[in-house]
Amino acid sequence: MSALITTDCDMERVQRVISEALRQTALKDEIDRFGSSVEGGKMLRSRLVLEVGMGAGVPSDDLDRLGASLELLHAASLLHDDIIDGGVERRHADALWVSEGTKAAVLIGDLLLSIALGLVQEAGAIHLPLLIQTLRDMCEAEAEQEFSSGQSHDSWDDCVSVARRKTGSLFGLAAACAAGDDSALAEALVKAGTDLGTAYQLADDLLDSCTDTEATGKSLGTDVATGKLTVATLSSATGDDAVSAIDGLLGKSTAALAGWPAVQQRWDAYVGNVIEPLVARYADLSEMQMAM
Repeated sequence: MSALITTDCDMERVQRVISEALRQTALKDEIDRFGSSVEGGKMLRSRLVLEVGMGAGVPSDDLDRLGASLELLHAASLLHDDIIDGGVERRHADALWVSEGTKAAVLIGDLLLSIALGLVQEAGAIHLPLLIQTLRDMCEAEAEQEFSSGQSHDSWDDCVSVARRKTGSLFGLAAACAAGDDSALAEALVKAGTDLGTAYQLADDLLDSCTDTEATGKSLGTDVATGKLTVATLSSATGDDAVSAIDGLLGKSTAALAGWPAVQQRWDAYVGNVIEPLVARYADLSEMQMAM
């Protein structure tokens, strides 16, 4: 397995872009109150943009802006998700709606989304159509989880479909941002990223069955409590089935890039060093919970 070429310094550049963008808003004097909402995460999506984009030769300034936009999009979705799910902890701290109130979490989430759109436009408007489709997919999947229930919406295919649109779409966008203006590579990366993100979401769904919030830093069990369709709540799937499906999706993601060996090498480094350890950890925590 190849080593990652992205470093902590690379990720710090992304954080600086985020910080500078936030300080250009009308709430620049209040940034310290909610800055933790976009800091301290795993930065999976921006690391994907940088790791693969650097291998594809995309200018670093564009990658930094695109990586920052993906982090802001993700952070905005988490702010809203915590309100919807009643999650009270995020990144080892109170969820923003708990510490600052629901109005603040909704408004700041909307602000982060608007900043993200601007950063994507600055880095290259070529990505805006896919970003718009991604937002629709994410919102539609969340709405489907929230309002659809019962036997008509309780199959493995339904579960994967939600994961694919909810998280797979954002990873697909992140991957496409690493292609620069190579349309053929972008198409392949969308497919690879969507499979990768779907695998990650399925693993994260497994994690929701765990009760060890100290190990994860966020509220767990909300999917079960609210009856959302996920791997953790699906009546017809076992943990082993989910883990096998996740492994299959990860393998499928790298196979999509066979025509671009240099990019595939960076992809494999990212998957092997960043995603696979998380998937294994989530599966282990879920298995431990089921054994209790």
